[in-house]
Amino acid sequence: RNHVGEDASSGSEIVAASQLGGRVAVWFRLDPALAEKGFVAEGDVDVRADVDAGETPSKPRFVRPRAEFRVPNATGTTLAIRPPRLGNYYSNAETDVLLALGCADGSVALCKTGILAARPGRPSGGAAGVVGDTSSASSTQRRQSLQIMSGSTPGDIVASIGEGHACVMSLDFHPTLPNTFAVGRKDGTVDIYSSSHGDDDRLAFRRVHHLVPSHHPIRALTYSRPDGALLFAGDDDGKVFSFDVSIASAAFAASSSSSAGASDASAPPPSPPWASIAAPVKLVACALTAHRGWVMHMAPFPDGRRLATCGSDGAVKVWDC
Repeated sequence: RNHVGEDASSGSEIVAASQLGGRVAVWFRLDPALAEKGFVAEGDVDVRADVDAGETPSKPRFVRPRAEFRVPNATGTTLAIRPPRLGNYYSNAETDVLLALGCADGSVALCKTGILAARPGRPSGGAAGVVGDTSSASSTQRRQSLQIMSGSTPGDIVASIGEGHACVMSLDFHPTLPNTFAVGRKDGTVDIYSSSHGDDDRLAFRRVHHLVPSHHPIRALTYSRPDGALLFAGDDDGKVFSFDVSIASAAFAASSSSSAGASDASAPPPSPPWASIAAPVKLVACALTAHRGWVMHMAPFPDGRRLATCGSDGAVKVWDC
């Protein structure tokens, strides 16, 4: 899963992969814009000297993961990185890029990667070396190393959400609502979870919707892009469902803008995300014969109007949604 595949402003590239059994590996590549300015990520081997000298590498360069760990009870088939554009909503107690993995006991494990998270909008004059932050390096120096590791233990679990339900088959974060994600389960249900910071500044999740579109496993699940107005789900019977969740997105956008415009320091804090995500969700469309077999995966187009699906029948289809 590419950390920055759809967000060019989020900085450096982070790729995570999982194997059956819950083994996870995480790779890091510095933002090319920073590399051109002479910065390197801490621990990187500087191979540019050979390239500058005109020598072409004769073999592919295999890059070791920055972090490797195993998450107990994780199936290894479901993995998502919390969207970088939602960095302002990270708990102040957590500075890591966080991964979500589905587990056999029905829970979603939210765990640390050991890599510092880029936090858009945060002043860069604080701790030096945040990913994409050049405040720790002088513009007159070349090959200045940037700190990218947080110092935490990769694989530390921040939260375990939804334990005791059917096995997690699919997972996707909402692109605009912070700390909100949908889970597709083996029993054909879809759960939507959202979080706010507790009194101890830790993430506290709760289930805000329980949808029952099918009795077959929901192996494919995604929100539409860029605003997450629709939630798509595909089951093992070849059906594709479309849910309207735009009311929640609009409610949160309205609450965010009103809280941003308030200048009174005594004004009440903004409502938690689940206050808006709990708005009604409606099933608006269903393709009964989308595929002749399992719906394996789906990907939304960034224009918000189309959806690509692929199935075990070997077909790839694009839908007007």
